[in-house]
Amino acid sequence: MRSLIILLGLLSAPGLAPAQAGRFLLAAGDVVVARGPAEIRAATGTLVQSGDTIRVGPASNAQIRLADESIVGLRPGTIFRLDEFAYSGQGDGNERSLFTLLKGGFRTVTGAIGRLHSRERYAVRTPTATIGIRGTHYTVVHCDNDCGGADRGSISNGTYGGVTDGRIEVVNQTGEHEFAANTFFYVASANTAPQNLIAPPNFLYDRLEGQVRSRGNQGNESSETMARSGLNAERRPSEVPPPPQPSTFVVTEQKSSSGQPAVIAATPTPTPTPTLGFAGAWTSAIGGANSVTAFVSDQMLTRTGSGTSQTLTAFNIPATASGAPTALGPINESGGGFDPGDGSVNANWGVWTSGSITDGLGTTSIPGGAHYIFGNLTPPEVIAARTGTLSMSAFAGTTPTSNTLGGFLGGTPPSLNYPSLSLNFNTRSVLVGSFSWAFAARTLAFVQGGTGPLFVVPGRGAGVNASIAGTFSSSVPATAAMSGAFFGPAGNHLGVGIGVTSAPVTGAPVSGQGVTIYTPVPGA
Repeated sequence: MRSLIILLGLLSAPGLAPAQAGRFLLAAGDVVVARGPAEIRAATGTLVQSGDTIRVGPASNAQIRLADESIVGLRPGTIFRLDEFAYSGQGDGNERSLFTLLKGGFRTVTGAIGRLHSRERYAVRTPTATIGIRGTHYTVVHCDNDCGGADRGSISNGTYGGVTDGRIEVVNQTGEHEFAANTFFYVASANTAPQNLIAPPNFLYDRLEGQVRSRGNQGNESSETMARSGLNAERRPSEVPPPPQPSTFVVTEQKSSSGQPAVIAATPTPTPTPTLGFAGAWTSAIGGANSVTAFVSDQMLTRTGSGTSQTLTAFNIPATASGAPTALGPINESGGGFDPGDGSVNANWGVWTSGSITDGLGTTSIPGGAHYIFGNLTPPEVIAARTGTLSMSAFAGTTPTSNTLGGFLGGTPPSLNYPSLSLNFNTRSVLVGSFSWAFAARTLAFVQGGTGPLFVVPGRGAGVNASIAGTFSSSVPATAAMSGAFFGPAGNHLGVGIGVTSAPVTGAPVSGQGVTIYTPVPGA
C-alpha cells in the first residue's frame, strides 16, 4: 500500500543546531521521545531532533513548536516520526521537513516551509494518500481500528482531514483532489478517491485536554529561553487555535441508493461517567514496560467478588488497552484489597502470569506478567480544589516482576519497594523519592528520584505522571515511568503503576513492573 504524505512547512531558525527541529511547549501525561536506542520522557522545553519518534500515550497530549514557528498538536494514541529535518537559514534549497504519522493524529498551524509549497521539502506520510500544502491550519487523523469506542460507535478505517485555513491537495492512486478552507474529507485507502464530508466527524478534533493538566507550568517557555534556542516565543501564540465543533455524524456528500447522504458512522449514547480509577504496568509489544492510567466505567472492567475481595478477569478500555478472559492467564498474585472500612476506596490489585494484552503499541504476551490496580475514583473537582502538600508512602501492592531477571529480592513492606511521593496541589506536581528493584540477576536503581505533573481532567478524574532516570546493573541507563489515579472521596489515596525499562541489553531492553496503593504518611 502506498504511503500518505501530508506536506507542511517548517523552517529552522538561526541559532539552532542542524539536527534540532524545535521543542515541546506541552507534554502532558505519557509522552516519550525515542531517539536511537534511548527513550526520553518529554517535558516542557524538551528538544525535538531530526530522527526522533514521538509517542503520545492514552489520555495524554503534546504540543511542539518547530523552528519556523509552526505548532503541531499531537492527540492521545499518536506515534509521529521526524524522519528528516534540515535548514540552514540561508534559503539554499536544502530545507527538509519529512515526517511520518504512524498512527493517531495531529493538528497544525504551519510555518515558513509550508509557504514554500514544495512537496520535496516537507512530507508527512500516513497509509492512504499524499497531501500537498496550500494552507496554514489543518487536521489529519488516521484511523486503524482505534477511532471508535463507546461514545463514537464503529468508525471506518482510513484517513480523515479538515482544512481550517488555506487549501490542501490530496493525491493518491486515483489522482489529485483539492480541498479548501472549511471542508472535510475521508480517504478509505490508497486506491480509493477521497470523499467530501459534510461536517467534521466527532473524533477529528482533540481539544488537547492535557493543557488543563499543565496549567501553572506554561510559563516555562519564556521569550528569553525561546530566543536563546532560536525559537521566538512572541511571534506566534503558543497554542493551536481551537477547532470547530464536530458533527454528531460522519456524513459524506455522496448519495445512497435512496438519494440520502451516505453515513459512514453515527455517534451513539455518550460514554458513561467514570466511577473507577485504573492503573496497570506490563512489558509492551515493542519492549520496555508500559505504565497506564485510565478513568473507567463499571462496564469496562469485568470482575468477580465484591468490596476488597475482587478479581479482575477481563477489561476493555477504549483507546487504552484490553485483555479478554480467553487471552489472560491465571492470577498468581491477588490479595490485594484496601479500604478504610467504609467502602469508599475498595482498591483491589493482582498480577496475570500469562496471556496477552492489546494496547496502543500492539499485542504483548506480557513477559513477567501484567499488574493491575483499580479502586473508587476521586471526583476531579475534589483534586482541583485542593491546596497545600501531601506526603504519601506505599501501603500495599504487588511484588515487582521482570521480563528476564528472575525473582524479586526486595523487602517485604511495600514502602521498601516503591518510592515515597510528595504531592504539591498548588503547583500541580509530584516529587518522587529514590528506590531500587533488586532481582535475582541484576538491580534497577533510581537513586535521584524524579518529578512529574499532577493533572486534573474535568469530568473524568485526576492523577499523577512522572519519569525517573536511573541505571540497570550500575551503568546501563534506565527509566522508570509512573502513572496513577486518585482513589476515594477525599483524594487521599493513589493507585499507581510503575514500569521500569533499561536501554537495550544484548539486543533487547530489560523491564520490570509493579502496582501499589499509596496512603498519607501518618501525621502528614
